[in-house]
Amino acid sequence: MSSTSLLQAGPAADDCCAPSTGLDPTLDADGIAAVAKALAEPVRVQILDVVRRSEQPVCQCELIALFGIKQSLLAHHIRKLTDAGLLLVERRHRWAYYSLADEAFAQLSAFLP
Repeated sequence: MSSTSLLQAGPAADDCCAPSTGLDPTLDADGIAAVAKALAEPVRVQILDVVRRSEQPVCQCELIALFGIKQSLLAHHIRKLTDAGLLLVERRHRWAYYSLADEAFAQLSAFLP
């Protein structure tokens, strides 16, 4: 016999205790997972933070200059954030302005204390 001891199996799942809490039917798990996926890229977290702290909508030209990225890459990141419901887009002539979607941000804040 080897020097490691054999572990006995614990009780069967049916014999184990009941969960201490149940599922929350009001939890939007799919929505929160989509938000988490959108925030999985650090630059998106930074973009969201800049927009969150701004007192007025932020122009895409400001974000391009701030992050030193091309418009196409910014558009990619913005699309992920808007698809997740975190940012709102307002078109003014040839520029886009971004603001925080308060409802989605409040939901995320409530889930992550």
